[in-house]
Amino acid sequence: MTGTEETENNTCMLYEAANQTPVYEAYQKLCKFRGNCDIDYVDFEQKYYRFYHGNSESEATKSSSSKTFSDLPIDILKLVIDDLVLVDKLSLRKVSKSIRSVVDGHKFESRFVYIYLEANVSSIDLGENDIDYYGENGESSYKTMTMDSDGYTRKYKVKPRTIKEEHWESMIRDLTTIFGIPNWKFTQILWFFDADVDDDKLTPPDIRQKQIQSIENMLKTTPLRVRNMSIFSKEPTTTMAILPNLIPGSLEHLGLDNVGAKLKEIVELEQWKRLKSASVDTVPDSFSIEHFFHLESFTIYQIRFSEDRLVKMRDNLFKSSKFSRCTLTFKIEDQVNVDGNGEGISTHRELINAVNRIMGEHPEYNADTRCYSIPDSDEHFFVCSSERHDSLELKIKRVKNGQEDIENSFEEY
Repeated sequence: MTGTEETENNTCMLYEAANQTPVYEAYQKLCKFRGNCDIDYVDFEQKYYRFYHGNSESEATKSSSSKTFSDLPIDILKLVIDDLVLVDKLSLRKVSKSIRSVVDGHKFESRFVYIYLEANVSSIDLGENDIDYYGENGESSYKTMTMDSDGYTRKYKVKPRTIKEEHWESMIRDLTTIFGIPNWKFTQILWFFDADVDDDKLTPPDIRQKQIQSIENMLKTTPLRVRNMSIFSKEPTTTMAILPNLIPGSLEHLGLDNVGAKLKEIVELEQWKRLKSASVDTVPDSFSIEHFFHLESFTIYQIRFSEDRLVKMRDNLFKSSKFSRCTLTFKIEDQVNVDGNGEGISTHRELINAVNRIMGEHPEYNADTRCYSIPDSDEHFFVCSSERHDSLELKIKRVKNGQEDIENSFEEY
């Protein structure tokens, strides 16, 4: 970086610090001004807070004769890092570049990452490490939770934060760091936006849009590589802010909730086309079911069984060599139809008749066994419908010829 560039950067930081701009927003503004994101965030944050707290010197003085934590042998440093909880690892990274390289080189793996955003609190939960961020009067505080060595005892610790920013800004800033460290691996990420929150306690729409935009900006600079992901949000645009910024081919399973009409945009993404499995809460009546049959397996929790859909399901069964199984559910309506003699027909009976009639138009379907023979193969597709409480289920599974206990094989799925 040239002297002129550093002076310009310092001037920008001083201006934003004087206006009490949240640090991550100030960082984004500077990156936009420079036209790139090559500015080291940790260095930026350290210098920004010196300006923020009234110290305009660009470099902190340091006694050459003093010994610091950074001077410890590397093996000792690694032992210390091993014993730290997540929030302390994040803080330790800010000590110096040399310490940051040690922390980042340390392997950290978590099977699940739960991310929660609500009106007054947000959270990062990695099972044994949990950080809850609280907002009050524009200032953030956070509570950490760790699991004791017995795996059951929970320890809580509250730490105040003097940063004048919203709780979700603090959370997203830490999340940027967590996702940006190559040696930190995660198998499944679950996003919860106002999940199970009463309508009168929802995040205000303008704040939610700021959160979604910040997450999208974060993922554009730090694309995610993760095998499983689920997104639970009352706002359909949330998925389109997250999913396109996943590395195509890394994602194998996707769970979606409340995507509505956005599903038509989602299935056009490369990330969707390269999935192995998916689960979706609701599929609109106008949506084409064939977009699911490139998958190995899928589950839909609410879908109407129309004749057109049954026809397309029948015609797509043999088009993909990858498709293995699916489970479709439809909530039963109160209306009861009647047959030609004026006798009532149960909804389940209607479904059985429709399946046998439509599937039976295919030469490989046997209505007695409810099986499709797969030509030149020792396998067949088994079609099973059932009625459970207030819903109907339709299941299709690729099965080896002669295999028994079909229902149990579905239950395992």
